[in-house]
Amino acid sequence: MADEQAPPAGPDLTLGISLSEFTGETLLGHVGGEDVLLVRSGSDIFAIDAHCSHYHGPLAEGLVVDESIRCPWHHACFDLRTGEPARAPALNPLTVWQVQHAGERIFVRQKRAQPKRHGKGAVDVPDKIVIVGGGAADLPRRRCCGGRTIAEAS
Repeated sequence: MADEQAPPAGPDLTLGISLSEFTGETLLGHVGGEDVLLVRSGSDIFAIDAHCSHYHGPLAEGLVVDESIRCPWHHACFDLRTGEPARAPALNPLTVWQVQHAGERIFVRQKRAQPKRHGKGAVDVPDKIVIVGGGAADLPRRRCCGGRTIAEAS
């Protein structure tokens, strides 16, 4: 039937996987009915939503650079620690999951609390900005202007 969802991808991360099963940079698994992506960056292992918040691109096929992952479709970039978008076109953060290590096994069972968004501070931050056109107007608003953005369509 057309409205049936596909079964969750990969291993059930609530049951854990051995470190020997996680040999690459990324591993697609699931927690409950949600797809979760394990990402290795150096000696750290992160767990994030498996799909980009822009157009649901497959982050498992993305590029891992330091502590970020880039979507293969439109190159949105996300911080692996916070899930925050670091580059447009994505405007919404990804869910970040808690990773637990028990011996030689990795478990993912629950979502981490989203950190509070904070601006860069009050030094030389404009009260308002005007964006002409469309697209990523929300990103600077969330990053620096305390929510005051005027978008003008042409």
